[in-house]
Amino acid sequence: MMSSSLTSSDSSHDAEGEPDMHHAESVTRKFDRDWLRRLLVKHAHNHPNMPQDLVEKALVVAPMVDASDLPYRLLARRYNTSLCFTPMIHARMFLEKPGYRHKFWKYNGMPPQDRPLIAQFCGNDKDVLLKAMKLVEAHVDGVDINCGCPQQIAKRGGYGAFLLEEDNGDLIVDIVRHLAKHMNVPVSVKVRILPSGLEDSLALYKRLVDAGAAMLTIHGRTRLQNKVLTGAANWDYIREVVNLLGDRVPILSNGGISNMDDVIRCLEYTGADGVMSSEAILEYPPLFSETNVLCTDYKRIGPGRLQIAKDYLELCEQYPPNEGGQGSGMKCVRAHLHRFLHADLQVHTKVRDAVVQAFSMEAAWDVVNVIQTLQEKNDHDIRNEQLSWYVRHQMDAARHGGGQRDFDDEKKDSTEEEEDDNCCSRDMFGPVCADENDGDY
Repeated sequence: MMSSSLTSSDSSHDAEGEPDMHHAESVTRKFDRDWLRRLLVKHAHNHPNMPQDLVEKALVVAPMVDASDLPYRLLARRYNTSLCFTPMIHARMFLEKPGYRHKFWKYNGMPPQDRPLIAQFCGNDKDVLLKAMKLVEAHVDGVDINCGCPQQIAKRGGYGAFLLEEDNGDLIVDIVRHLAKHMNVPVSVKVRILPSGLEDSLALYKRLVDAGAAMLTIHGRTRLQNKVLTGAANWDYIREVVNLLGDRVPILSNGGISNMDDVIRCLEYTGADGVMSSEAILEYPPLFSETNVLCTDYKRIGPGRLQIAKDYLELCEQYPPNEGGQGSGMKCVRAHLHRFLHADLQVHTKVRDAVVQAFSMEAAWDVVNVIQTLQEKNDHDIRNEQLSWYVRHQMDAARHGGGQRDFDDEKKDSTEEEEDDNCCSRDMFGPVCADENDGDY
């Protein structure tokens, strides 16, 4: 179906390779071009249903605060997700606040089935970032710098997408050079397109790779494309990045992924080493499987949303999100239930209210049991399930004069607001941010 050129290993310590002598660089590269492919191939036995031509491509769960928590990652890994990022970790808070650190990390690392894993951090102080990353280095396959968050909390904190523009990019380049020199796992950067355009973006990305970045994840939007102005991800820009730097480091594409048909189209069009999904896969973790695609007539042949909700709650009981699982306890659980069961909750509003008031696992299970009873009463057919929460903004636009679009058209285009990096998730449960003033920490 497509050609591939990656490589990797169970621990990124095994990914070291010879320095790349084809490019004049300011640092000696610790990790060769194929480190990611080796990592994926080494873990391929965990995905027996993965299409053979995708074994060497990364199918990635994005870093999302109170969303890419440990129990959720373990659930997604059951359905071909081959690489996960932790939620964004605030480096200084991770160092200074024991409560925050307890929430975000287990003393001996994550369980072995939660690999490969990349820990994402935010911050703008290279020494603070290094100290925080060193605390998890032995338990992850890489570390990542968040340069994608477009929200105001990131602007106030001087991190996320705004860090790319600080000092004409000099600050982030210096941070990458410092981390790449001292870290023993690959250092990657998740970026957006600069507001000034593609040419400036490509120049900065090249500087990041020259400084030692071992991988780039390109969100094909600018920081100005946010919320109601999100628009479609620009795969043309991502393809330009691959053409410029893809022979030196792996490039992941972020944006515009709603099912496996989109995955294949994106990989073929951009030439990227993998795709990253956030919002669509949040609603339906089996996104990276052959379900709700053209060859199934867009019917759901994978597990139904109710089963997904049950499986997630079972994992939460085994790995509580607020005990090293990177989630804010029941706030995290409620948000996931809202996304999984969004289509049901739009019809059964009293049950939706019960989700908002679910402050215990028992209450969460009560919600799921009520939904099961309602589905059985209404002869619910799993095959007819479609994404609901993911396309909520398109549906709103249609109701307010944008014109109703049929489902086939929805499949062909990106949603109005999608894959917003979720550095600060916001939904019916309120903002969920790594804010230093958040009382949870």
